[in-house]
Amino acid sequence: MNKTIQLGDVADIRIGYTFREKIEEVKPELGNARVAQIKELRKLWDDTGSRLVSATDFPAFQWQGKSSQFAEPDCVLLPSRGEFLRAFYWPAVSDEVEELPVVASSQLLVIRSKDDRVLTEFIGWSLNQTAAQNFLRMGSAGSSMPMLKKRDLVELPLPIPSLETQHKILQLNRLWEQEQQLTQALLKNREAMLQGMYQQLLKEKN
Repeated sequence: MNKTIQLGDVADIRIGYTFREKIEEVKPELGNARVAQIKELRKLWDDTGSRLVSATDFPAFQWQGKSSQFAEPDCVLLPSRGEFLRAFYWPAVSDEVEELPVVASSQLLVIRSKDDRVLTEFIGWSLNQTAAQNFLRMGSAGSSMPMLKKRDLVELPLPIPSLETQHKILQLNRLWEQEQQLTQALLKNREAMLQGMYQQLLKEKN
């Protein structure tokens, strides 16, 4: 398999749950679910530059709805409102123990592969590439609050290589993200050291 297909041919795409009232966040021990929203994804990206997300990145709350609204691991979460259209992947396997299910808000599209020849994580990676990002921005343009619609995403063209190539691309991308995160951590440590030196110099007598 090495051809360009439309996303809707290989993936299930659904809109998150529409909350009618304000979400009241609580401590994890007081909640029965977690809620995925754009603000947490944006913060994760700004802080780490990572496209990988886990359930504990989202705040807990009291869910009164049906379990059919829960998002499952091994899915892609894609913001559908605003100009931040970075796709995040929620892995199926995690070292952490998390008992709370996750409800994606209507700010997000939940995407999962329905084709054994296409990895869900690869779909997430593909959505973050320049050609796909340009396509998404064109689809969401035209209003004061850009909104990406499900029907636009269904028609998005994606080049799909073999599973072996998909795994290789994802492995390289993970190494690249790890390098970026290490670089950011080093820069933050250097900034903290310099701030300490500046304060020390300011305290010195002329």
